[in-house]
Formats: sequence, structure tokens, C-alpha cells
Amino acid sequence: MQVEKYLKTYQSIIYKTFINALENDQLSHAYLLSGQAGTPLLETAIFLAKSILCDSPSPLACNNCITCLRIDDRNYPDFFVFDGSKETIKKEAVATIESSFEMKAFEAKGIRVYILHLIENMTVEAVNAILKFLEEPGSKIYAFLTTNNESAILPTIVSRCQLMRLKLIDRDTVIQNAIEFGVEQKDAELLSYLYNDGELIRDKIDDEDFLEGYNETKQALEDFLDLLSGKNINALIYQTDKTILPLLKGKEDSRFFIDFLVEVFQDLLSIKHGNTPYLKSYDTILKQLANDLSNIDDKLLKILKHRSMVNLNVNSSLLIDHLVNEIVKE
Repeated sequence: MQVEKYLKTYQSIIYKTFINALENDQLSHAYLLSGQAGTPLLETAIFLAKSILCDSPSPLACNNCITCLRIDDRNYPDFFVFDGSKETIKKEAVATIESSFEMKAFEAKGIRVYILHLIENMTVEAVNAILKFLEEPGSKIYAFLTTNNESAILPTIVSRCQLMRLKLIDRDTVIQNAIEFGVEQKDAELLSYLYNDGELIRDKIDDEDFLEGYNETKQALEDFLDLLSGKNINALIYQTDKTILPLLKGKEDSRFFIDFLVEVFQDLLSIKHGNTPYLKSYDTILKQLANDLSNIDDKLLKILKHRSMVNLNVNSSLLIDHLVNEIVKE
């Protein structure tokens, strides 16, 4: 993903503000990047961090120098990333940053940068620890925090950061751009909910590690929709255990599966209200389900509730099992 092009095209205020701060040596010690699910918060945070550390910025990161490449490879000792989308960020993560930054910087620049992605997924102890660290950041230490839920962040954390809000790109535009980058329409439609940029969707599809898990999760979704349309509750519950759960290998796949269900049920509500769904590739089965299923809005709320539980210490297979039972209940 060409983050600089994305920022210049869709996030011009952030683009101009950060360049001005960089060129005038007026960087804030901490930035809070806020955006709805799908906005490339982590990609943007990494790019802005690279722009501070880059050997040849012009004015933002060149993406070609040794420092930029080492950051991409996570091989730069004065740069840390903790990703709350994959697991809860605990106090130990903050302690790692603090202990490393208490020492002299490894690199000659003397600049240290850390990223905490999705800080709403931090433990209370971690939040308290990072709050204290933000109060006394130290010289040449910069933080990039990100969130999909600004209202869930302590005001005391927000007040210690410069807030940057990423705007959503129109989803139809994202889908069309992804298709122009060579992504199949079905994949562009599904992934546009998770990634609010066509080029980023293309990059994900080109990633073999991502593609394997994605394809299995997409198959699990399609199998589930076929079973749901069959109206045989017992068969659906049985086949969920037999054929669907084996396709979901861990929390990441379960998270994708539930996200896809959110998309589906949002589209079912759109159809119910006479609006055009985003998942046009699934038009036939969605129209059938919209006609057959009752209490779609209640089922969507249950799906969203289960989505919020994925990052907790809950067995993902049991979570999906429970969710399926909730969906088929009338």
C-alpha cells in the first residue's frame, strides 16, 4: 500500500499537518490515530513513524533507505509495535518499551518510536502504565496510538496526544478501486468492510499467508450461508461442528468469520429496507435469507456482541458454536 498517496488523496489534513510538524521540528511526543474499522490505522502509524526515522525523507518516508527497510522487517531496535488486533496488549508490553527506552538509543539518531495498535484492547494495568509513560515521555521518544473506538479511550490519554481522525473512503469507491487493481469482485466486496482502501485489499490478496486463511474463512462463510438457507437447524448445528469449525484455525480466522457475518447481516437489513447490498456477488442467497429470516436486527446485535469477545480469553470454537446457536434461535 502506498500510504503517502493514500494520505495525500484521502486524508489531506493529516498529510499536511504532519509534514508541517516534521519540517518545522514541531512533532508531538504522542499521536492518537482514530478511525472506524477498516481504515488503515496501523499502516499509517508505521509510515508516519518511518518518516521520523527515515535516512532520506522527502519530506515523508522514502521507503527505500536502510532504516525504512529495517523497520519494515521489524529489525530496528529503537522501534516497537504491539498489535491489539491480534492479542490483548498487556502491561508487560509497556514494561518492554519502558525498560528499552530507559537505556541509551541503539541507533545514532537517538530517536525511539513505539506503536500501540488498537489501544481499546489493552488491559487496565497496561492503560495505567502507558498513561504514566505518556506523562513523562523522555527526549526524542515518539508514540503512535491507534483506536477504532475513540469513546472507549480514557480522556486523560486523549488529552496527552495529538488527535488525528482518519475519514472513511466511500465503500463503493474502495470496491471499484480494488477491482481495478485486479482483485476479484467477490473478494473486493467482502474485504472492503475490513480494509478501507483498494490497494490495501490488493496487497492482502497478494500475501500468501493471508490468502490461505482468508480463502478457508470465505469457504466457511459460504458453507454457513448455504446451511442457513436450508432451514434445517439441526443440520446447520451439526455441520458447523463437522465442516465449518475445522476451516477456522484460531482466533484470527474466527474474527474474520464473525466480521463476514456482520457484513452479511448488515446487507440483509439493507435488503429488508429496500436498499442495495454491498455483497452483490451473494445477491441471490442474501435475498432468500432476507425473506426467510426473522429478527435480523437482533441477530446482528448478537453477532456484534460475539465479535467483541474474540480478543478475550475465550475458546474461539466454543464462541462460534454459541454464536451459531444464537443466530438460529427464533
